[in-house]
Amino acid sequence: MTRTEIRAALATLAIIVVINGAVAWAVFRWPWATDAAGAALLLYLALEWPSISRGGRKMATAALAAALAALVLLPQAVPVLRHGLAEAAFIVGLFTTLGMLRDSAQSSRLIRRCGEQMVRQRPGRRYAALSLGSHLISLVLNFGVLALLGVMVAKGNTLSAANGDEIVKGIRKRRMMTAVMRGFAMMTVWSPLAVSFTVIEQAVPGLVWWRLLPLQVTLSLILMGWGWALDRMDFPPHTRRLPHHPHRTDFRPILSLTALVAAIVAGAVAMAEVLDARLVVGAMIVVPPSAAIWLYRQQSGPPRPRAALTARLFLRRLGVSLPNFRSEVAMLGGAMFLGVVVAAFVAPEDMARAIALIPLPPIALAVLIAWGVMAAAHAGISQLVTVTLAGSALGSLAQAGISPQVMASGLLGAWALSICTTPVGAAVMSVARVAEVPVKVVSRTWNRRFVLVGALLLAVWMVILSLVL
Repeated sequence: MTRTEIRAALATLAIIVVINGAVAWAVFRWPWATDAAGAALLLYLALEWPSISRGGRKMATAALAAALAALVLLPQAVPVLRHGLAEAAFIVGLFTTLGMLRDSAQSSRLIRRCGEQMVRQRPGRRYAALSLGSHLISLVLNFGVLALLGVMVAKGNTLSAANGDEIVKGIRKRRMMTAVMRGFAMMTVWSPLAVSFTVIEQAVPGLVWWRLLPLQVTLSLILMGWGWALDRMDFPPHTRRLPHHPHRTDFRPILSLTALVAAIVAGAVAMAEVLDARLVVGAMIVVPPSAAIWLYRQQSGPPRPRAALTARLFLRRLGVSLPNFRSEVAMLGGAMFLGVVVAAFVAPEDMARAIALIPLPPIALAVLIAWGVMAAAHAGISQLVTVTLAGSALGSLAQAGISPQVMASGLLGAWALSICTTPVGAAVMSVARVAEVPVKVVSRTWNRRFVLVGALLLAVWMVILSLVL
């Protein structure tokens, strides 16, 4: 084996230790499990440091600076650093576990058939089809949906398909790429498999996920409906420049994918109930075997050779994909660690006193916190950091009569909307790269109105919830 292969193998083993350590702590509460997961995470970052992106290195450096400041200034620094490392390992474990599902999805003919059905829709239906399809596929592909559908859009949106009309080609590109991006972003409003759901479940005290879920599904439909309405306002049917080409939709692959996603989520819920653990812990246990079974179904031949081939493919893909998550691991893990450590400098009682001095109703403060998450994301500060920091204030708002469901709903909505506008976000950068346009075009020109009006809708939603709950 070459030095590169040895490094990749060690990095893969390190992430597997991170995942298993995080699950072992969540289920059995073994103290050594979090320490093992944290040590494995540090080893992974050390091994992959030369290849981590500039943004990932900046976040990891900020986390290191926070750790040094804690050692100097906090009287009980070691427990804080251990807790921060444990939380970072858990969020990295969740993200990389979901990546296993993405590996199996990317080679699935079912995913390709779903994508093709969405891209081939007529203009009036295409936005809705791509938005809903992206929303559904992102449950299993996560960020991978942007590359999958984005590439399909780019390949299908040729100059010849637009009858040589550059304006038509540009309009199609904008409409289809914003549909894919917004569909993915709104998935984070409600999905138990999303990183946002995990972080907010930890940050908001007294939150009951099964009460929150129907509220969030409704909110995601509202925001996706606004995206569709905005698309119709910007590009009304009477401006169509090309004749209509009918396409007959085959709903079978879409229904099959829906059943697959439902089975995975149901398995995660059942596992969480059996173990009396958080929903995301159930997901971390259920997703790897689900990914292996999905990969098995893609192979052919007798059962025993088929299983052996599946095992080889699964392990080979892990050896490639887990080291390739290096930049995302640095960003996610570093942001989570940074948020936990910085929050330790702010005493909850001090935050409560500061909030009490603000002459605004509690629901207005809750809305401002949600908008603050969006503003910080637009300035390049990760939602992981701001939501974790906001945790000190959320307990005070709960004591003032704001339901945990209201606060969690607002934060999840703000997180999702900010995905579409933050210029340093992975979603915006991925869409800009595939669409071959500057990042500012995606975050400002394409999505500014969607996010600004979405923020107002979110505020109204939070006020209504506060009156009902």
